[in-house]
Amino acid sequence: MPHRIEESCIGCGACKRICPADAIHGERKEPHEIDSERCIDCGACGRVCPKGSVYDNTNRPVSKIKPALWPRPKIDEERCYACENCVLACPAHALSMEDENLPLEQNFAVLSQPKLCVSCGWCVENCQFGAIVMEVADANL
Repeated sequence: MPHRIEESCIGCGACKRICPADAIHGERKEPHEIDSERCIDCGACGRVCPKGSVYDNTNRPVSKIKPALWPRPKIDEERCYACENCVLACPAHALSMEDENLPLEQNFAVLSQPKLCVSCGWCVENCQFGAIVMEVADANL
């Protein structure tokens, strides 16, 4: 079951703007809805909702969290085999290869667009080599 939006939604559009799957629809100042066929369960919509109107797949409200405190992928260059699985899996297009011109044995994935990262963890799930963990960069932000 995907995330869902409750009636308390004020239609601010924050969730719609952050959704990497284009799963949220609604008019400004009217309650929004999540398309269950498109939702990837990343939870970004709930973390930006000012009213706490988004509920997760266990029917719990998703807490609002500042984007600076969202976990981001940390990639171990030594364990990365440049297979690009994480890059291709990233729905937000936040990852890329360090340098497409490098040979595979010298290349590795990087978080090239940290502001686009929605902390979904798909990169971790799609890394066959255990080279990625999700970490909060600096809890003092």
